[in-house]
Amino acid sequence: MKNILRASLMTALVAGLMVFAAAGAKANPVTFSTTASFNGGAFSSPNAIVFGGMGNQLSLTFTGVTNSAVNTDPAGFTFASLGQIQTAVTGIGFVITPGTTFAIRITQTVPSGGSGDFSGTLSGAITQNNSTGQITFTVTHIDINGVQYDVQNNPLALVPPATNNGITSIQARITTVPEPTSMLLLGTGLAGVAGAVRRKLRARNQS
Repeated sequence: MKNILRASLMTALVAGLMVFAAAGAKANPVTFSTTASFNGGAFSSPNAIVFGGMGNQLSLTFTGVTNSAVNTDPAGFTFASLGQIQTAVTGIGFVITPGTTFAIRITQTVPSGGSGDFSGTLSGAITQNNSTGQITFTVTHIDINGVQYDVQNNPLALVPPATNNGITSIQARITTVPEPTSMLLLGTGLAGVAGAVRRKLRARNQS
């Protein structure tokens, strides 16, 4: 009898694991594009802003991603670029005007359409070889129809033109929330496992 009960419990456990695997094996693709806005202007990619004059200038150019496709399996999250900012200077460079605002808009198409914005401020000064420039994000988390985006490295330091050609990547952690149907499948499967165990125990007690 003990062997039969043990075999029944193992069968129920395997069934439960299969249900869990079926719920988790479903791919979780995410596809999105990004644009940016400086000082509350229109969102676009590329988009640029220039500081200074009289031969000493600093320009910041944002280039977004178009139809970037990532998959959050198997961990449920992944890291991806939201685009990049490239610094360029003439003369001795310049200081970013205090209070300059910056925003990135994510436009998601998969698993479903929607959009959301990260926002922050720019500060610091940038020359050819040195930079104190940075982006300080005030909005670091957005949710778009079951997908969570979290900006990384806040504040984000901007490299000078002499480093990596002046290119700074803006990274985010992308997390998919399990779909209600998957959770329902898992819950139903576990309930079935529990019912099978109860039936086996009841039959054992009656024998």
